[in-house]
Amino acid sequence: MVLLFIGIIGSVLFGASVRHVLMGGDKLGAFGEIMLKIADFPSQIKKVFHIGSNGQQIANGRFENLDGFKKDGKLPAGVLADEGYLLLSSYDDEKSQATVQLIQINSQKTLHEWAPDIDALNDLNVLSEEYGSDFTAQSNFRLMHPLPQADGGLVFNSGSGLYGMNLCAENRLFVDGTFHHSNELDHQGNIWTPSVVYPHSYSQVGKFRDDAITKISPSGEVLFKKSIAEILVENGYRGLMAVASEDNKDPIHINDIQPALTDSNYWKKGDLLLSLRHRSTVMLYRPSTNKILWLKTGPWMNQHDLNFVDEHTISVFGNNIMFGKLFDGHNNVYFYDFKTNKVREPYEKIMQQMEVQTLSEGRGTPLSDGDLFIDESNNGRILRVSADEVKWEYVRRIDEERIAMSSWSRYLTPQEAAPMLAQFEGVSCK
Repeated sequence: MVLLFIGIIGSVLFGASVRHVLMGGDKLGAFGEIMLKIADFPSQIKKVFHIGSNGQQIANGRFENLDGFKKDGKLPAGVLADEGYLLLSSYDDEKSQATVQLIQINSQKTLHEWAPDIDALNDLNVLSEEYGSDFTAQSNFRLMHPLPQADGGLVFNSGSGLYGMNLCAENRLFVDGTFHHSNELDHQGNIWTPSVVYPHSYSQVGKFRDDAITKISPSGEVLFKKSIAEILVENGYRGLMAVASEDNKDPIHINDIQPALTDSNYWKKGDLLLSLRHRSTVMLYRPSTNKILWLKTGPWMNQHDLNFVDEHTISVFGNNIMFGKLFDGHNNVYFYDFKTNKVREPYEKIMQQMEVQTLSEGRGTPLSDGDLFIDESNNGRILRVSADEVKWEYVRRIDEERIAMSSWSRYLTPQEAAPMLAQFEGVSCK
Protein backbone atom coordinates (compact mmCIF):
# COMPACT_ATOMS: atom_id res chain seq x y z
CA MET A 1 0.00 0.00 0.00
CA VAL A 2 2.84 2.37 0.82
CA LEU A 3 4.49 1.76 -2.55
CA LEU A 4 1.13 2.28 -4.30
CA PHE A 5 0.61 5.57 -2.45
CA ILE A 6 4.12 6.76 -3.32
CA GLY A 7 3.54 5.80 -6.98
CA ILE A 8 0.29 7.77 -7.15
CA ILE A 9 1.86 10.84 -5.57
CA GLY A 10 4.83 10.60 -7.94
CA SER A 11 2.57 10.33 -10.99
CA VAL A 12 0.58 13.38 -9.90
CA LEU A 13 3.71 15.43 -9.33
CA PHE A 14 5.21 14.31 -12.65
CA GLY A 15 2.03 15.20 -14.54
CA ALA A 16 1.78 18.58 -12.84
CA SER A 17 5.41 19.35 -13.67
CA VAL A 18 4.98 18.43 -17.34
CA ARG A 19 1.83 20.53 -17.56
CA HIS A 20 3.66 23.44 -15.90
CA VAL A 21 6.36 23.34 -18.58
CA LEU A 22 3.92 22.94 -21.50
CA MET A 23 1.80 25.85 -20.30
CA GLY A 24 4.79 28.16 -20.53
CA GLY A 25 5.99 28.09 -16.95
CA ASP A 26 9.57 27.89 -15.74
CA LYS A 27 11.31 25.30 -17.95
CA LEU A 28 13.01 23.74 -14.88
CA GLY A 29 16.29 23.49 -16.75
CA ALA A 30 17.63 20.10 -17.87
CA PHE A 31 15.19 18.37 -15.51
CA GLY A 32 12.26 19.89 -17.42
CA GLU A 33 13.68 18.72 -20.76
CA ILE A 34 14.04 15.18 -19.41
CA MET A 35 10.43 15.18 -18.18
CA LEU A 36 9.15 16.28 -21.60
CA LYS A 37 11.12 13.54 -23.35
CA ILE A 38 9.71 10.94 -20.97
CA ALA A 39 6.17 12.26 -21.47
CA ASP A 40 6.62 12.17 -25.25
CA PHE A 41 7.94 8.60 -25.30
CA PRO A 42 4.54 6.87 -25.84
CA SER A 43 3.79 9.04 -28.90
CA GLN A 44 7.19 8.20 -30.38
CA ILE A 45 6.48 4.50 -29.88
CA LYS A 46 3.16 4.97 -31.71
CA LYS A 47 4.95 6.63 -34.60
CA VAL A 48 7.37 3.73 -34.92
CA PHE A 49 4.77 0.98 -34.80
CA HIS A 50 1.78 2.89 -36.26
CA ILE A 51 -0.43 1.76 -33.41
CA GLY A 52 -4.10 2.17 -34.34
CA SER A 53 -7.27 0.12 -34.49
CA ASN A 54 -8.70 1.46 -37.78
CA GLY A 55 -11.81 2.00 -35.67
CA GLN A 56 -12.45 5.38 -37.23
CA GLN A 57 -12.27 4.12 -40.80
CA ILE A 58 -13.71 0.61 -40.99
CA ALA A 59 -17.33 -0.47 -40.54
CA ASN A 60 -18.86 -3.89 -40.07
CA GLY A 61 -20.41 -4.75 -43.40
CA ARG A 62 -24.22 -4.53 -43.46
CA PHE A 63 -24.39 -5.02 -47.21
CA GLU A 64 -23.34 -8.59 -47.92
CA ASN A 65 -24.50 -8.56 -51.56
CA LEU A 66 -22.82 -5.27 -52.48
CA ASP A 67 -19.23 -4.91 -53.73
CA GLY A 68 -18.16 -1.75 -55.53
CA PHE A 69 -21.09 -0.73 -57.72
CA LYS A 70 -22.21 -4.33 -58.18
CA LYS A 71 -25.19 -5.80 -56.34
CA ASP A 72 -25.64 -9.57 -56.36
CA GLY A 73 -22.83 -9.65 -58.92
CA LYS A 74 -24.75 -7.41 -61.34
CA LEU A 75 -24.19 -3.81 -62.39
CA PRO A 76 -27.34 -1.66 -62.08
CA ALA A 77 -28.36 0.19 -65.24
CA GLY A 78 -28.20 3.47 -63.33
CA VAL A 79 -24.44 3.18 -63.08
CA LEU A 80 -23.94 3.01 -66.85
CA ALA A 81 -26.29 5.97 -67.29
CA ASP A 82 -24.43 8.18 -64.83
CA GLU A 83 -21.90 10.51 -66.47
CA GLY A 84 -20.63 11.89 -63.17
CA TYR A 85 -17.66 11.09 -60.95
CA LEU A 86 -17.25 9.85 -57.39
CA LEU A 87 -14.53 11.56 -55.36
CA LEU A 88 -14.14 8.81 -52.81
CA SER A 89 -12.37 9.41 -49.50
CA SER A 90 -11.97 6.15 -47.61
CA TYR A 91 -9.56 3.59 -46.16
CA ASP A 92 -7.23 1.49 -48.33
CA ASP A 93 -6.55 -1.73 -46.43
CA GLU A 94 -3.57 -2.69 -48.60
CA LYS A 95 -1.87 0.65 -47.96
CA SER A 96 -3.03 0.73 -44.31
CA GLN A 97 -4.11 4.34 -44.70
CA ALA A 98 -6.78 6.64 -46.09
CA THR A 99 -6.69 7.62 -49.75
CA VAL A 100 -8.81 9.65 -52.15
CA GLN A 101 -9.85 8.22 -55.50
CA LEU A 102 -11.54 9.86 -58.49
CA ILE A 103 -13.81 7.21 -59.99
CA GLN A 104 -15.62 7.53 -63.32
CA ILE A 105 -19.01 6.08 -62.45
CA ASN A 106 -20.22 4.74 -65.80
CA SER A 107 -16.98 2.82 -66.41
CA GLN A 108 -16.18 2.14 -62.72
CA LYS A 109 -12.58 3.13 -63.48
CA THR A 110 -10.33 4.79 -60.92
CA LEU A 111 -8.78 7.66 -62.87
CA HIS A 112 -6.49 8.92 -60.13
CA GLU A 113 -5.56 8.25 -56.52
CA TRP A 114 -4.07 10.52 -53.87
CA ALA A 115 -2.21 8.69 -51.08
CA PRO A 116 -0.37 11.27 -48.93
CA ASP A 117 2.51 10.53 -46.60
CA ILE A 118 0.68 10.44 -43.25
CA ASP A 119 3.90 10.63 -41.23
CA ALA A 120 4.88 13.81 -43.09
CA LEU A 121 1.46 15.33 -42.34
CA ASN A 122 1.78 14.40 -38.67
CA ASP A 123 5.17 16.09 -38.53
CA LEU A 124 3.52 19.38 -39.54
CA ASN A 125 1.27 19.42 -36.47
CA VAL A 126 2.35 20.98 -33.20
CA LEU A 127 0.71 20.59 -29.83
CA SER A 128 -0.33 24.23 -29.76
CA GLU A 129 -3.98 24.10 -28.75
CA GLU A 130 -5.86 22.43 -25.96
CA TYR A 131 -8.10 20.23 -28.12
CA GLY A 132 -5.45 19.70 -30.80
CA SER A 133 -3.37 16.62 -31.37
CA ASP A 134 0.22 16.34 -32.53
CA PHE A 135 -0.17 12.79 -33.81
CA THR A 136 -2.84 10.56 -35.33
CA ALA A 137 -1.96 6.95 -36.09
CA GLN A 138 -1.73 6.30 -39.82
CA SER A 139 -4.54 3.76 -39.62
CA ASN A 140 -6.89 6.35 -38.09
CA PHE A 141 -5.85 9.45 -40.05
CA ARG A 142 -8.88 10.42 -42.13
CA LEU A 143 -8.86 12.67 -45.21
CA MET A 144 -12.06 14.51 -44.35
CA HIS A 145 -14.31 16.00 -47.04
CA PRO A 146 -11.63 16.51 -49.74
CA LEU A 147 -12.21 19.74 -51.65
CA PRO A 148 -11.09 19.67 -55.31
CA GLN A 149 -8.77 22.41 -56.55
CA ALA A 150 -8.41 23.58 -60.15
CA ASP A 151 -4.76 22.49 -60.22
CA GLY A 152 -5.67 18.88 -59.49
CA GLY A 153 -4.94 19.09 -55.78
CA LEU A 154 -7.20 18.61 -52.75
CA VAL A 155 -7.80 20.42 -49.46
CA PHE A 156 -8.89 18.37 -46.44
CA ASN A 157 -8.73 18.21 -42.66
CA SER A 158 -8.34 15.38 -40.18
CA GLY A 159 -9.61 16.92 -36.95
CA SER A 160 -6.29 18.68 -36.45
CA GLY A 161 -4.66 20.87 -39.11
CA LEU A 162 -5.98 21.90 -42.50
CA TYR A 163 -3.94 20.37 -45.32
CA GLY A 164 -3.59 20.82 -49.05
CA MET A 165 -1.90 18.35 -51.39
CA ASN A 166 -1.06 18.59 -55.06
CA LEU A 167 -1.91 16.14 -57.81
CA CYS A 168 0.88 13.80 -56.67
CA ALA A 169 -0.31 13.93 -53.03
CA GLU A 170 2.64 16.09 -51.95
CA ASN A 171 1.81 18.57 -49.23
CA ARG A 172 1.59 22.21 -50.40
CA LEU A 173 -0.65 23.81 -47.75
CA PHE A 174 -0.86 23.59 -43.98
CA VAL A 175 -2.76 25.67 -41.45
CA ASP A 176 -2.11 24.77 -37.82
CA GLY A 177 -5.10 24.48 -35.51
CA THR A 178 -8.13 22.29 -34.89
CA PHE A 179 -10.18 22.08 -38.09
CA HIS A 180 -12.94 19.54 -38.52
CA HIS A 181 -15.87 18.33 -40.61
CA SER A 182 -16.73 20.19 -43.85
CA ASN A 183 -14.56 22.10 -46.33
CA GLU A 184 -16.27 24.37 -48.87
CA LEU A 185 -15.37 27.18 -51.27
CA ASP A 186 -17.12 30.55 -51.30
CA HIS A 187 -17.77 32.77 -54.34
CA GLN A 188 -14.30 34.31 -54.00
CA GLY A 189 -12.44 30.99 -53.90
CA ASN A 190 -11.75 31.07 -50.14
CA ILE A 191 -12.16 27.98 -47.95
CA TRP A 192 -14.68 27.84 -45.10
CA THR A 193 -14.19 25.13 -42.47
CA PRO A 194 -15.29 24.58 -38.84
CA SER A 195 -12.61 25.10 -36.21
CA VAL A 196 -12.15 25.60 -32.45
CA VAL A 197 -11.38 28.87 -30.63
CA TYR A 198 -8.77 29.19 -27.88
CA PRO A 199 -9.02 30.50 -25.25
CA HIS A 200 -12.73 29.96 -24.61
CA SER A 201 -15.06 32.87 -25.32
CA TYR A 202 -16.91 32.83 -21.99
CA SER A 203 -14.58 31.81 -19.18
CA GLN A 204 -17.28 32.34 -16.54
CA VAL A 205 -18.97 29.08 -17.57
CA GLY A 206 -15.77 27.03 -17.53
CA LYS A 207 -14.04 25.24 -20.35
CA PHE A 208 -16.07 23.95 -23.27
CA ARG A 209 -15.43 23.10 -26.91
CA ASP A 210 -15.77 26.56 -28.41
CA ASP A 211 -16.52 25.77 -32.05
CA ALA A 212 -15.97 28.49 -34.61
CA ILE A 213 -16.20 29.29 -38.31
CA THR A 214 -12.99 30.06 -40.21
CA LYS A 215 -12.31 31.51 -43.66
CA ILE A 216 -8.93 30.65 -45.15
CA SER A 217 -7.37 31.95 -48.36
CA PRO A 218 -6.09 29.55 -51.05
CA SER A 219 -2.56 30.31 -49.79
CA GLY A 220 -3.42 29.35 -46.20
CA GLU A 221 -3.96 32.77 -44.60
CA VAL A 222 -6.69 32.91 -41.93
CA LEU A 223 -8.97 35.75 -43.10
CA PHE A 224 -11.83 35.43 -40.60
CA LYS A 225 -12.52 33.44 -37.44
CA LYS A 226 -15.53 33.77 -35.16
CA SER A 227 -16.83 31.72 -32.24
CA ILE A 228 -20.32 30.27 -32.67
CA ALA A 229 -20.96 30.96 -28.98
CA GLU A 230 -20.19 34.64 -29.56
CA ILE A 231 -22.43 34.74 -32.63
CA LEU A 232 -25.35 33.29 -30.66
CA VAL A 233 -24.89 35.54 -27.63
CA GLU A 234 -24.37 38.71 -29.69
CA ASN A 235 -27.56 37.98 -31.68
CA GLY A 236 -29.81 37.28 -28.68
CA TYR A 237 -29.73 33.48 -28.83
CA ARG A 238 -27.65 32.70 -25.75
CA GLY A 239 -30.37 30.27 -24.60
CA LEU A 240 -29.05 27.84 -27.20
CA MET A 241 -25.82 27.67 -25.23
CA ALA A 242 -27.56 26.21 -22.18
CA VAL A 243 -26.92 22.52 -21.52
CA ALA A 244 -28.31 20.18 -18.89
CA SER A 245 -25.06 19.57 -17.03
CA GLU A 246 -21.42 20.59 -16.88
CA ASP A 247 -20.52 17.19 -18.35
CA ASN A 248 -21.55 18.44 -21.81
CA LYS A 249 -18.32 20.07 -22.99
CA ASP A 250 -19.47 20.26 -26.64
CA PRO A 251 -22.72 22.28 -26.60
CA ILE A 252 -22.67 23.40 -30.26
CA HIS A 253 -20.76 20.91 -32.44
CA ILE A 254 -20.81 22.75 -35.75
CA ASN A 255 -20.36 20.27 -38.59
CA ASP A 256 -21.12 22.09 -41.83
CA ILE A 257 -20.57 25.54 -43.31
CA GLN A 258 -22.22 26.13 -46.67
CA PRO A 259 -21.44 29.48 -48.35
CA ALA A 260 -24.04 31.13 -50.59
CA LEU A 261 -22.62 31.44 -54.11
CA THR A 262 -25.47 33.55 -55.54
CA ASP A 263 -27.86 36.30 -54.42
CA SER A 264 -31.55 35.73 -53.77
CA ASN A 265 -34.41 37.45 -51.96
CA TYR A 266 -33.43 35.53 -48.81
CA TRP A 267 -29.61 35.59 -48.81
CA LYS A 268 -26.63 37.27 -50.46
CA LYS A 269 -23.35 35.93 -51.80
CA GLY A 270 -21.04 35.37 -48.84
CA ASP A 271 -23.81 34.48 -46.39
CA LEU A 272 -23.37 31.14 -44.61
CA LEU A 273 -25.64 28.25 -43.74
CA LEU A 274 -24.42 26.77 -40.44
CA SER A 275 -25.30 23.41 -38.88
CA LEU A 276 -25.28 23.34 -35.07
CA ARG A 277 -25.64 19.60 -34.56
CA HIS A 278 -26.02 19.36 -30.78
CA ARG A 279 -28.69 22.07 -30.86
CA SER A 280 -30.54 20.43 -33.82
CA THR A 281 -30.42 23.96 -35.23
CA VAL A 282 -29.68 25.46 -38.64
CA MET A 283 -29.04 29.16 -39.16
CA LEU A 284 -28.30 31.64 -41.92
CA TYR A 285 -25.51 34.01 -40.91
CA ARG A 286 -23.98 37.11 -42.54
CA PRO A 287 -20.31 37.45 -41.51
CA SER A 288 -20.00 40.96 -42.94
CA THR A 289 -22.50 42.34 -40.40
CA ASN A 290 -22.33 39.61 -37.71
CA LYS A 291 -26.08 39.08 -38.04
CA ILE A 292 -28.13 35.88 -37.83
CA LEU A 293 -30.68 36.35 -40.64
CA TRP A 294 -32.71 33.22 -39.89
CA LEU A 295 -32.59 30.35 -37.42
CA LYS A 296 -34.67 27.19 -37.05
CA THR A 297 -34.52 24.26 -34.63
CA GLY A 298 -35.92 20.97 -36.03
CA PRO A 299 -37.78 19.03 -37.29
CA TRP A 300 -34.34 17.59 -38.14
CA MET A 301 -32.39 16.13 -35.22
CA ASN A 302 -28.58 16.10 -34.84
CA GLN A 303 -28.27 17.00 -38.52
CA HIS A 304 -25.35 17.15 -40.97
CA ASP A 305 -24.89 18.63 -44.45
CA LEU A 306 -26.70 21.76 -45.58
CA ASN A 307 -27.18 22.84 -49.18
CA PHE A 308 -28.65 25.76 -51.11
CA VAL A 309 -31.05 24.05 -53.53
CA ASP A 310 -32.63 26.94 -55.44
CA GLU A 311 -33.21 30.66 -54.86
CA HIS A 312 -35.59 30.06 -51.94
CA THR A 313 -34.95 26.48 -50.73
CA ILE A 314 -32.29 24.75 -48.63
CA SER A 315 -31.81 21.07 -47.74
CA VAL A 316 -30.83 19.52 -44.40
CA PHE A 317 -29.58 15.96 -43.88
CA GLY A 318 -31.22 14.89 -40.62
CA ASN A 319 -29.53 12.02 -38.79
CA ASN A 320 -32.55 12.06 -36.47
CA ILE A 321 -30.92 10.43 -33.48
CA MET A 322 -31.43 10.77 -29.74
CA PHE A 323 -29.07 9.25 -27.18
CA GLY A 324 -27.26 7.51 -30.02
CA LYS A 325 -30.39 5.81 -31.40
CA LEU A 326 -32.41 6.50 -34.54
CA PHE A 327 -35.65 8.26 -33.64
CA ASP A 328 -37.53 7.07 -36.77
CA GLY A 329 -35.35 4.10 -37.69
CA HIS A 330 -33.67 5.93 -40.59
CA ASN A 331 -32.13 9.23 -41.69
CA ASN A 332 -34.05 11.80 -43.72
CA VAL A 333 -33.43 14.86 -45.89
CA TYR A 334 -35.58 17.93 -45.27
CA PHE A 335 -36.24 20.75 -47.73
CA TYR A 336 -37.09 24.09 -46.13
CA ASP A 337 -38.74 26.72 -48.36
CA PHE A 338 -38.14 30.32 -47.24
CA LYS A 339 -40.98 31.51 -49.47
CA THR A 340 -43.66 29.32 -47.88
CA ASN A 341 -42.01 28.61 -44.49
CA LYS A 342 -42.78 24.93 -45.04
CA VAL A 343 -40.72 21.73 -44.81
CA ARG A 344 -40.91 18.84 -47.30
CA GLU A 345 -39.48 15.33 -47.00
CA PRO A 346 -39.50 13.98 -50.58
CA TYR A 347 -36.96 11.20 -50.00
CA GLU A 348 -38.29 9.79 -46.74
CA LYS A 349 -39.88 6.72 -48.35
CA ILE A 350 -36.79 5.66 -50.30
CA MET A 351 -34.46 6.34 -47.35
CA GLN A 352 -36.67 4.24 -45.10
CA GLN A 353 -36.82 1.48 -47.72
CA MET A 354 -33.04 1.48 -48.13
CA GLU A 355 -32.43 1.71 -44.37
CA VAL A 356 -30.10 4.71 -44.57
CA GLN A 357 -28.85 4.76 -40.98
CA THR A 358 -25.67 6.73 -40.40
CA LEU A 359 -25.64 7.94 -36.80
CA SER A 360 -22.92 10.54 -36.35
CA GLU A 361 -22.00 11.63 -39.89
CA GLY A 362 -23.53 11.68 -43.35
CA ARG A 363 -24.19 13.78 -46.44
CA GLY A 364 -27.25 14.28 -48.63
CA THR A 365 -26.62 16.43 -51.72
CA PRO A 366 -29.52 17.28 -54.07
CA LEU A 367 -28.53 16.94 -57.74
CA SER A 368 -29.76 19.15 -60.57
CA ASP A 369 -32.02 16.47 -62.08
CA GLY A 370 -33.92 15.91 -58.82
CA ASP A 371 -31.88 12.92 -57.63
CA LEU A 372 -30.13 12.79 -54.27
CA PHE A 373 -26.51 11.77 -53.61
CA ILE A 374 -26.20 10.12 -50.16
CA ASP A 375 -23.00 9.44 -48.23
CA GLU A 376 -23.97 6.98 -45.49
CA SER A 377 -20.60 7.62 -43.88
CA ASN A 378 -20.66 5.45 -40.76
CA ASN A 379 -21.77 2.40 -42.73
CA GLY A 380 -19.55 2.99 -45.75
CA ARG A 381 -22.34 3.03 -48.33
CA ILE A 382 -22.87 5.67 -51.02
CA LEU A 383 -26.12 5.91 -53.00
CA ARG A 384 -27.79 7.85 -55.77
CA VAL A 385 -31.56 7.81 -55.46
CA SER A 386 -34.65 9.49 -56.84
CA ALA A 387 -37.75 9.95 -54.70
CA ASP A 388 -38.93 6.44 -55.53
CA GLU A 389 -35.99 4.33 -56.76
CA VAL A 390 -32.32 3.57 -56.25
CA LYS A 391 -30.12 4.40 -59.23
CA TRP A 392 -26.99 2.80 -57.73
CA GLU A 393 -25.17 1.92 -54.53
CA TYR A 394 -21.44 1.68 -53.82
CA VAL A 395 -19.21 0.28 -51.07
CA ARG A 396 -15.45 -0.12 -50.85
CA ARG A 397 -15.36 -3.67 -49.57
CA ILE A 398 -12.32 -4.88 -47.62
CA ASP A 399 -13.44 -8.47 -47.02
CA GLU A 400 -16.61 -10.43 -46.35
CA GLU A 401 -17.18 -8.77 -42.98
CA ARG A 402 -15.70 -5.28 -43.35
CA ILE A 403 -16.31 -2.15 -45.42
CA ALA A 404 -14.27 1.06 -45.54
CA MET A 405 -16.17 4.00 -44.09
CA SER A 406 -16.58 7.06 -46.28
CA SER A 407 -14.93 10.24 -45.01
CA TRP A 408 -17.47 12.54 -46.68
CA SER A 409 -17.09 11.75 -50.35
CA ARG A 410 -18.42 13.97 -53.14
CA TYR A 411 -20.35 13.58 -56.37
CA LEU A 412 -18.84 15.63 -59.20
CA THR A 413 -20.64 16.48 -62.43
CA PRO A 414 -18.63 16.34 -65.68
CA GLN A 415 -18.38 20.16 -65.54
CA GLU A 416 -17.09 20.09 -61.95
CA ALA A 417 -14.57 17.34 -62.70
CA ALA A 418 -13.29 18.85 -65.96
CA PRO A 419 -10.60 21.19 -64.47
CA MET A 420 -9.17 18.33 -62.44
CA LEU A 421 -9.24 15.89 -65.36
CA ALA A 422 -7.32 18.38 -67.50
CA GLN A 423 -4.48 18.30 -64.96
CA PHE A 424 -4.07 14.53 -65.26
CA GLU A 425 -2.78 14.69 -68.82
CA GLY A 426 0.94 14.07 -69.09
CA VAL A 427 1.44 13.87 -65.31
CA SER A 428 3.35 10.94 -63.82
CA CYS A 429 3.48 10.71 -60.02
CA LYS A 430 6.04 8.40 -58.46
